[in-house]
Amino acid sequence: MECTKCHNVKNFEEFSYKNENEKIYYLYCDLCRKKTQIIQFKYKEKAKENYNLKKINNIVECECGITYVCFRNYHIYRHINSKKHKNLLNSFINFDTKNK
Repeated sequence: MECTKCHNVKNFEEFSYKNENEKIYYLYCDLCRKKTQIIQFKYKEKAKENYNLKKINNIVECECGITYVCFRNYHIYRHINSKKHKNLLNSFINFDTKNK
């Protein structure tokens, strides 16, 4: 069977089953699959690391007292127009006017 990654003809023993019940083999040999999985794992780790850095760098603290993560301007607009934000601001305004 020919590996579609390295294009070498190899024995069936060098391929793993994708579905053992139906006897379906992977198209990549075991060596190429391991290399591909390592590359994918490194990519996923880097993507996860970048995502966590974005979450830390994009923390917004609103005047209503809520802290949230904002990836796009849409998140800011959505929060500002939310009932929770408006209720908290109204309660702060009412609290200030009662104490004066």
